[in-house]
Amino acid sequence: MFRKILAVLVLTVIFAGNVWTAPKIKKPKKQHETAFAIFVDAVTYDKVGKAVDAYRKSVENDGLSTYIVIDDWKTPDDVRQVILDLAAQQPPLEGVVFVGDIPVAMMRDAQHLTSAFKMDQNNPKRFERVESSVPSDRFYDDFDLKFKYLDQDSVHKFAHYYTLLADSPQRIERDIYSARIKPPVNDESKYDVIEKYLLRVVEQKKEQNILDNIFTFAGHGYHSESLSAWESYLLTLRDMFPNFYRPGGGVIKNLYHTMNTELKEIVLTELQDPALDMALFHAHGAEDTQYLLGSPPINTVVQNVEAAKVFLRSKLRAAKRRGKSLAETKLYYMEAHGIPLDWFEGAFDDSVMAADSLADRKLDIHIEDIQQISPQAEFIMFDQCFNGRFVTAPYVAGSYVFGSGTTVAGMANSVNVLQDIWVDEYLGLLGLGVRFGLWHQSRNYLETHIIGDPTYHFAATSDLNLNQLMVQQANAPSTWEALLTNASPSIRMLAVAKVFHAKGADFESELVDIYHTDFSVSVRLEVIKCLAELRSPVFENLLKETLVDPAEIIRRMTISLMGDVGYEAYLPIMAKQMIMDPSDRINFKGKGAITKIDPVNGQAACEKYIDSMPEVASKTVMKKALAHSFSGSQVWMEDGLLAKIADDSLKMKKRISSVRTFRNYRFHKAVPTLISMAEDTTMDAKLRTAIIEALGWFTYSYNRNLIIDACTKLAVNSDQPDMVRNEALKTKNRLLTGPNNTLTP
Repeated sequence: MFRKILAVLVLTVIFAGNVWTAPKIKKPKKQHETAFAIFVDAVTYDKVGKAVDAYRKSVENDGLSTYIVIDDWKTPDDVRQVILDLAAQQPPLEGVVFVGDIPVAMMRDAQHLTSAFKMDQNNPKRFERVESSVPSDRFYDDFDLKFKYLDQDSVHKFAHYYTLLADSPQRIERDIYSARIKPPVNDESKYDVIEKYLLRVVEQKKEQNILDNIFTFAGHGYHSESLSAWESYLLTLRDMFPNFYRPGGGVIKNLYHTMNTELKEIVLTELQDPALDMALFHAHGAEDTQYLLGSPPINTVVQNVEAAKVFLRSKLRAAKRRGKSLAETKLYYMEAHGIPLDWFEGAFDDSVMAADSLADRKLDIHIEDIQQISPQAEFIMFDQCFNGRFVTAPYVAGSYVFGSGTTVAGMANSVNVLQDIWVDEYLGLLGLGVRFGLWHQSRNYLETHIIGDPTYHFAATSDLNLNQLMVQQANAPSTWEALLTNASPSIRMLAVAKVFHAKGADFESELVDIYHTDFSVSVRLEVIKCLAELRSPVFENLLKETLVDPAEIIRRMTISLMGDVGYEAYLPIMAKQMIMDPSDRINFKGKGAITKIDPVNGQAACEKYIDSMPEVASKTVMKKALAHSFSGSQVWMEDGLLAKIADDSLKMKKRISSVRTFRNYRFHKAVPTLISMAEDTTMDAKLRTAIIEALGWFTYSYNRNLIIDACTKLAVNSDQPDMVRNEALKTKNRLLTGPNNTLTP
């Protein structure tokens, strides 16, 4: 929210002895209701300025007054200051794009603002700072977040490190949208890439392209092989794109990784369909790879043996790369699994290595594959780890967007990303003509970015001017209340969010009514997301109903939320749902959620439900499996994690490692002990600080007020070390605010 801009504008930015000087600003040539800004470095503009000017003209022709801001940018603060200046003017600034070499803010001490990133940032021997920090343009598009500048990387000159301050808001609420036009190359050819891309986009923006052809892909391991989870995903697509499910309404192809052993070839073919408008990838990934398929299906004894040989050969090669003994590696597998010696043969034969490599490359899409195709989708979602790591070259998203096809933009992540987030939220708005950037503005994670032109949009298919409404009427509840009954689920869910944003708790009872009456999975999920922000008794009671919602994704989100709230009264209904739900993901999530509450009583609740089942059920087998899941958790928490934290004979690194485990495994029963340790002045300050940080992840816990009270006292106690006081203030603010995204606490 743009709450403190006037206060921010009075700041003078001076870093590393360099006084910031004003850049060259080319003012808009056309006056429209809202504005946009193109930030470009001086060298890039000198080389491709005509293309930048042409791009600006195309954006203005589409209804946005557009600035061009040119400078030899030194730090991210230089860029941010200009953004704040422009945002204080009229017409209102709705977004920015960074063209070329614009400094990158590398976020530290803000992992709770990501969906999954939890790398140890205090272990430089294991991880370089550039790896343990999050490249994030939230530095630029959320005006309220407060940072302290640390320094510039001595090797990676683009990288500027910042720490999130304790008195900063602890939730991302973006004021504008942003995007990067950053080629996947670092040499002089990058200017040619930028020029060709901008001129191509200028031509594409002249077209009236209706979104009527979509391709989706669900990769190996993404849904943990749960077809129920995939089915639920397809139902949300029907919510967002209802016309596709009517004769003549469009084409949608949904591919699952087990459908065909040649699926990589099929995917690459689909991506080059000239009619394709949007491609959605849900899979694992890396900077240079999209992981599509697992090992091919095995149906015979011979195939099983050959698969084992391939595995063993790969282990030998890995041992050689790491300088380990090949003889010892062979001996381990021979003794542990009874493997014959001849199964290792050929590991380093050129022909065998080539064959293994070819077989492996058939499973995934690599940078080289992307460079050889012409992707046709105007928009691609890379719901994959690291595909949008624009600080490296090459990177997957950049190879698509700035390649030889017609891809205008992609949404991708600069670090790893959680599987179970609601990544398709509001996606249906793209089919109604909403700009990519305005849609993406709701993605409130540090890691997610638009790569490419954020102003592009498909042809509008709604009578409403949603682009204008989302900017100019963003804080006008009456506008959105009138749309709560709109025929489009995408518009209804947007209206739910906007009204809630304006009214907060005053909208609570109506939210509950909408949950009970709306047939749309997406709308109901949006309601739950809003209610979760309140963390009220109404929300906590509604979870008992949402646990049996017809939609798997709602049941899956609910059982996780119950685990994070932590009431033991939830255990009987959680046990039943975990055991009886057809979704493997809910079974997995349920075990984890029950363990957070109380593994002993949770196991008892499960066994009680099993006893009530018909006699045909394999009760003994089920109880044995559950006992295996739950029995070790209590011991691990008490005699493992908590005991190691308290053991001053252990190295500090091991003790802090045990503390960090509570960021993911939020055992409610451990909270009182962790608080006592955090308050114990005889413990090392670094350890206490780590404990306080871990307590900041208990955002839904029924114990959170105990943590807030303890942190309040620590934060104002001048006798405490500064690091303890600072972390106590941050944790207090985190718990008062609630999770950055209510569905990924």
